[in-house]
Amino acid sequence: MRTTASLRATLLTIALLLCFTSDALASGFFLPGHGVKPLGRAGAFVASGGGNLNSIWHNPANIAGIDDLTLTVDLNLIALDFQFARAPRQLENGDTITFDPVSNEAPPLPNPQILVGGALPKLKDTYWAFGFYAPYTAPQTFPEDGAQRYSLVDNNGSLLGYFHFALAKEFGDSIRIGAGFQNLIGSFSLVTVTSGYTGLYGDPEDRDQDILTRISLHDYFSPTGNLGAWVKIAPNVEAAISMQLPVKIRDRDADLELKLPEDNPLFANAEVNGDTMDASLKFPFMARVGLRLVLDTFDYELAMVYENWGSVKEVTAVPNDVTVDNVPGIGSIEAGATNVPLNYRDTFSIRNGAEFQLNTKTSLRAGYTFESSAVPDEYYSVFLPDSTKHLFSLGGSYQFKKMSIDAGFGYLHMPDRNITNSQVRQINPTDASGENTTVVGNGSYSQRYIMGGIGINKTF
Repeated sequence: MRTTASLRATLLTIALLLCFTSDALASGFFLPGHGVKPLGRAGAFVASGGGNLNSIWHNPANIAGIDDLTLTVDLNLIALDFQFARAPRQLENGDTITFDPVSNEAPPLPNPQILVGGALPKLKDTYWAFGFYAPYTAPQTFPEDGAQRYSLVDNNGSLLGYFHFALAKEFGDSIRIGAGFQNLIGSFSLVTVTSGYTGLYGDPEDRDQDILTRISLHDYFSPTGNLGAWVKIAPNVEAAISMQLPVKIRDRDADLELKLPEDNPLFANAEVNGDTMDASLKFPFMARVGLRLVLDTFDYELAMVYENWGSVKEVTAVPNDVTVDNVPGIGSIEAGATNVPLNYRDTFSIRNGAEFQLNTKTSLRAGYTFESSAVPDEYYSVFLPDSTKHLFSLGGSYQFKKMSIDAGFGYLHMPDRNITNSQVRQINPTDASGENTTVVGNGSYSQRYIMGGIGINKTF
């Protein structure tokens, strides 16, 4: 009975941790190219965004130059094509278990952006912008009984979004500076499976040992900010730098639902009191630099972006007075804090973007970005589709009298990744030493993103 009671209590701690080892922490939440117009340049928009509202994210200094009140509305569809073929598992008796491949079944995610800004009439050469947008990502849905279930079943319905207000100041035609205040809101919905195997009978991956877990957590106030500068260093050469400050999301009362195995006698007793957790996750500091060449009908930017994901080493969750009562021979058991290692790495990207002005109304864009992965092989799983990235993009704009239309398309290829040294195991709260859990991360991963959208810019 002690094993049963401890299992029920500790599940409330471990299950919540699963949501924080998801792609919410991977650099995949900051896919290069945010915004339809910057997407056409593969995210090379640090020095190139002068007078454009998309700069509120890439470099707030470049909202300078928006003389008329301007509204930007765009919508991008993002799809993740993802397959996982788990490596066969060798049993102690010599038998081999094979697994059917699984694929992401989630539909493409619509990603909207609404921005507005212009000049401050009473402050010379001073500009403002305000908007709401979400970092580019895509949902994942897998079979409830698939080989990946101990890593992820479903995260569809999760959301990260920024409310952002920025100011910029222009000094002649050669210097701009800007800064923004952001509030990051987070709402996560996660379904996954933990193992209730105690070693007494059966196999660690028997379905009657599975515990289906749904976690819902929300944080609506997580302040942070960004800042940037732009300078013209020669008649045809511009340089820029911007920084995104780190931010932490915290939920002191995340909701947790457990669906226990109906035919397992281990879960027939013990009374659980409490069903919330206090947990937090961190998004890191980022730095961007850009160098731009500007000619009469052509411009090109080379940008580099650094993201400090190496600062994310682990996550911790602490139960809010979660206990199991009426345990025969013991009385009450309190669930304690638990840590899960992540050991992420810093990432770097090199972004190339160009724009060709065909005539006074039409322009075309193209770009290429290379970005390193934040996730070591040992911690790679379906939770974290964040391999090395190659983004190829195209875009264009058409200008009317007081309105323009932008279009952008991106194909983000991540080379197949074959993992043979995984440390990703089942989560089993009765087995801290890992003796009764199996490795579930080994296998081959095939993943790519497809992004495409349209934006409308209107001046008043």
